[in-house]
Amino acid sequence: MQEKLFETVSPESLGIPSGSIVRFLDKMKTYAFPLHSYIITRHGKIAAEGYTHPFGPDTKHRMYSVSKSFTSVAIGMLVTEGRLRLDDTVASFFPEYLPDEPDEYTLRATVRDLLRMATQNEETSYDWDDPDFVKTFFDNKQPKHEPGTIFHYDTAGTTVLMAVVEKLSGKPILEYMRPLLNELGISKDIWCVETPEGRSWTGSGILCTPRDLLKFGQFCLNRGQWNGKQLVDRDYMLKATTKQIDITTADSSYIRDGYGYQFWMMRRGGFACCGMGCQYAFMDPENDVVVVLTADTQGINNAEDAIRYAYYELLDEMDAYPLPANPEALERLRTYKTVIPMRPGSADSPTAKKVSGVTYIFDKNLFDFHWMRLDFEEGALLLNYEKPNGRFTLRFGLGKWQEIVFPEKYAGRNIARMDTNYRCLTQAVWESENTILARVMSVDDYLGSIRMQLTFKNDTLTVFMVKSAENFFNDYRGYLAGKARCD
Repeated sequence: MQEKLFETVSPESLGIPSGSIVRFLDKMKTYAFPLHSYIITRHGKIAAEGYTHPFGPDTKHRMYSVSKSFTSVAIGMLVTEGRLRLDDTVASFFPEYLPDEPDEYTLRATVRDLLRMATQNEETSYDWDDPDFVKTFFDNKQPKHEPGTIFHYDTAGTTVLMAVVEKLSGKPILEYMRPLLNELGISKDIWCVETPEGRSWTGSGILCTPRDLLKFGQFCLNRGQWNGKQLVDRDYMLKATTKQIDITTADSSYIRDGYGYQFWMMRRGGFACCGMGCQYAFMDPENDVVVVLTADTQGINNAEDAIRYAYYELLDEMDAYPLPANPEALERLRTYKTVIPMRPGSADSPTAKKVSGVTYIFDKNLFDFHWMRLDFEEGALLLNYEKPNGRFTLRFGLGKWQEIVFPEKYAGRNIARMDTNYRCLTQAVWESENTILARVMSVDDYLGSIRMQLTFKNDTLTVFMVKSAENFFNDYRGYLAGKARCD
């Protein structure tokens, strides 16, 4: 029944011009956004849907802070069951974490305060090397203020809300939510990255398909109703998806218009689930629209606002009634291909022969890279280098994307265990005769990228690296200065 609900029909039958969707997608190309997927729906019908290789309809995609909205719905389930009140203090659930003399503000913080991102702490309480994220929320290590007063984005608050759900239910949060997720037809194998102590990291860690997120978004647009059944208390869902606190002091974006219970408010009465790198579910009650996007725009300036503006332009071009068929525009939309954008440049340069096989010894640098050697093959660049944890080789496609497995291990199921090699795309081009621009993009359960510039001058190699990733690729940033080794 759920698949029938989300049947694909022509955009015009839903009052959406096919050309408007094409223009929306063209904007993504113009801005060179690495768009991974898009689904545009109205009245529960799909007007357009697309995926960019290597992502597909069955790919479990990292949703980052979209996970916070799932946490809110789980809290709503407990409220519906009468097992939790929003005015319950969170400290009452974790007496084992309270210091000998707990701060009075910490003792007063309620579930509602955390839902509204109005915690007592001035910053997110945990660092990546903390063994127990939840415990840090209750300590006295940082200044505090009256909870419930001022919005400040605090993922630790969401982490504590998750821990409340797991403590009261006795189950991992997605397992507790499974009866609801089954009602929505959400994939059985969605999962969540774990905190170091082994809880679900729903501040950032849920992976599901774009269709799963679509169903979740439609459920939220319906204010907790599905197939005629009210599955989560309607009053809770209305409050969750409407403005509960002002954000203008902390967030200057014109597009955002407040915060509910782990949902962002949008202009014109809409609301959204938002995740780092432009993981989005936009819900617009006035037009009965849900738009899902996944991407990795980390490191791209103003990407979030650009996408939101394009979304509003799409809404503005919708009509309240079906439109005449437009076969030509529909065909262009149906055959539209999205691709991961590549850096323009040349696949070869006269300098390649001069520097291929030359080892450059680096001066002292931030992360102690010892040396680097470039080897050129047909259509590929092999970047060999050594640093304190070993010798590594990165293979780049010259003028094309190359699929590789990154040679170093980073976090997998648990963010504290470095046990996983990420699937990546790589590309390199000669931007000029003496300069290579290269990029590594993780397209795995963790999304992120490295941008590199390598410039040759006389017998020197100068490297500049920028990483855009949450807590990995950390060594790949800053400058390296090297001189050719004389053998």
